Amino acid sequence: MAYIIDPDGRLCDWGIERVECYGVRLPANYHDVIPPHFQLRDVLSAEYIVFEHGPFDYDQENRSVEEQMEKAMADFDYTETDYVPDLTPGRIIYFYFDPVKGWKYIRPVKRQADKERYNEKMV
Repeated sequence: MAYIIDPDGRLCDWGIERVECYGVRLPANYHDVIPPHFQLRDVLSAEYIVFEHGPFDYDQENRSVEEQMEKAMADFDYTETDYVPDLTPGRIIYFYFDPVKGWKYIRPVKRQADKERYNEKMV
């Protein structure tokens, strides 16, 4: 599953406007039929930050793991890095959820040179 950053999307708890999407990777030269209601889109290369939790017991720990993940993302201090979140429309936030393997959010970032524009947008 993934989220596409979209200014017309739903505002999530992290303050990012996004739409949900599901998909599969296809070869760059794929030219076969696309089912109705599906889109074929190129995913541009980007740099990412990964927030990850290892395996857990879904029945006993799901809610607490979700809270830990949300807190880690909300509290992450980008000032200690050379990066800021990349909120460019069309960028993709990946979400992997399999309690047997773990929980991951893979979020796009960009070099800190763009940090002032990011801070202005969030104010």
